[in-house]
Amino acid sequence: MGAILGATQVSANSSGPQSGAHAPLQSEAVGGYAGVELLFALAEELNEKVGEQWPVKATSAWRNQMHGTIEVAARSAETFAEALDVVARFGPVRAPFATISKQEVSGGSILTFRPAVPIKDHVWQALGEFVMLSTLAIFKQVTDGHMAGAAAQMPTRTYDHRRALEEAFGIPTRFGVDHYSLRFDEDLCSATLPFHDPTLFKTTSAQLQSEASRHASHPWLIEDVRRVLATAKGTRPSAGDVAKTLGMSQRSFVRKLAAHGTSFRALLDEHLKETATKLTDRGDMTLEEIAEELGYRDRTSFSRARRRWFGKAR
Repeated sequence: MGAILGATQVSANSSGPQSGAHAPLQSEAVGGYAGVELLFALAEELNEKVGEQWPVKATSAWRNQMHGTIEVAARSAETFAEALDVVARFGPVRAPFATISKQEVSGGSILTFRPAVPIKDHVWQALGEFVMLSTLAIFKQVTDGHMAGAAAQMPTRTYDHRRALEEAFGIPTRFGVDHYSLRFDEDLCSATLPFHDPTLFKTTSAQLQSEASRHASHPWLIEDVRRVLATAKGTRPSAGDVAKTLGMSQRSFVRKLAAHGTSFRALLDEHLKETATKLTDRGDMTLEEIAEELGYRDRTSFSRARRRWFGKAR
């Protein structure tokens, strides 16, 4: 997860990672602060050009050396349970589109992976698989490959896709559930790790906590609102509509935007102004068509908005 989707190089005509010979798709290294829109666009492109099994093929992106500080902190932990805590607490810093929750259950622990922002189902399918593969790569490294007592749960896949995932996971995998999760029995959770280093664990944990604090203060909600507005073609969503899409109450939505020093009305106006500018500069749409695209139902309202944005008619 350290460079989630970073260094991904998969040829549409191959069964595995490639170097430059076959014009592979490539992404720049993507960290926690890169726009998630880039990740989503990349995942969609890979789904289209490589196929939905691209997460399994992209081993150069999820193998253990790509995970950076998280892998080092997990590897230097004292017990496997402590390594689970590292991934649950700090994984979203590297993959801000996902949440990772840890739950203690009878006989062990479960990590559950869910989208943190609105994501198309087929995009989350790919990214969810990618995060699980990355997480398992970390755990295989920290245990020196001793993963007895681990199991995965996944939504249903085609037979070939299931077979590829089971082989890549290397642990028992159950399909047909509505979420992504990894379960670890209590014997594995209590196991002492072979690479435990208390000094290194303390240092890397402090570094990750600093990154998590910066991550928490980042205006992710504003980015989410802008992304939702960008998908609203010909409609004008309300604050309540956007709050519902983002899975929160309107009251909480308004309060959190205010904490970032903005409001839904300001973000909507910013979005409409930027879109109007782009469509006008394109030069292939009439003012009436632009007004309709932006959700204005009459020319007068649109004209007033343009005067407010630009000071005069463009």
